[in-house]
Amino acid sequence: MKRFELERAISENELILHYQPMVEVPSRRLTGVEALVRWRHPERGLVSPLEFIPEAEATGLIRRLTFWVLREALLQSNVWRRDGAAIPVAVNLSVDNLHDAHFRRFMELTLKVAGGPELLIMEVSSRALARDPDPPIPILDLMRDQGIRVTLDDATDEDAHLVEKLRLDIVKVSRALVSRMGRDHRALQYVRAVVDAARERGIAATAVGVEDEATWAQLAEIGFSSAQGYLIAAPMPPSQLSEWRAARV
Repeated sequence: MKRFELERAISENELILHYQPMVEVPSRRLTGVEALVRWRHPERGLVSPLEFIPEAEATGLIRRLTFWVLREALLQSNVWRRDGAAIPVAVNLSVDNLHDAHFRRFMELTLKVAGGPELLIMEVSSRALARDPDPPIPILDLMRDQGIRVTLDDATDEDAHLVEKLRLDIVKVSRALVSRMGRDHRALQYVRAVVDAARERGIAATAVGVEDEATWAQLAEIGFSSAQGYLIAAPMPPSQLSEWRAARV
C-alpha cells in the first residue's frame, strides 16, 4: 500500500468500521463490540487491516487513522444509545497514539461531541507495550481516571509483569493460545496462568478467537468472564449487528 492511497482513504471516507460482538460467559449476553477498520478500496474491494495498518504505523498515518476510528466508533455508539441500546465499543490504540501529545486533547473533545466515556474501551497491544522502553502508563491511568476502561490486548503467559504493573479493567488472552488450548495442554496451562494472574488483581479476562463449541465449553471453568470469536459472530457492519442483536432477543 502506498502512503498517498491511505491518505486518500482517510480523507475521502473509503474506510468503514465492522463490529465484532463480545459476549458474557456463560450466558452469551452481548457485553460490547470491538471496532475493526476495513478499507473499501476502489479497485481491490474490501481490504483487511493487516494489509494497511503496518504501513500506517511506518509512515506516521496511524495517528490520523486512529482519530478517524475513534470518532466513528463513538458516533456509532451514540446512535445505538439513542436507539435504546447502550453498547460499549472497544477501539484499538497503537503505542504511538499514547505517546502523541495531541491524543489526550482529541480524545476529550471527541468524548464531548460523541458521548461520555462509560461506553468506551481502549485496547492496547501487550507486545507493543512490552517493547516500549518508556511505556505510556500515565495516559493509560488518565483514561481510567476519566471512566474509560482499558484492555491489555493479545496477552500471553509472558505478560504477567504488565498485568502486575498496569491498572487494567480487562485482559484479552491471545487468539493463538485460546485456539490451541483444547488440543495443547501447554497452551491450556498458559491460558490458565494469564487468567489467574488477571483475576487475582480483579481484572476481567476475555477469550479471543473462540471458534468451536469445545473451546466455549472450557471458558467458564477456566475463569473467563467474556469471549469473542467466529463461533459467536464475525465482524459485521452496524446494520447487520442490529439484525444479529434482534434475532437473539
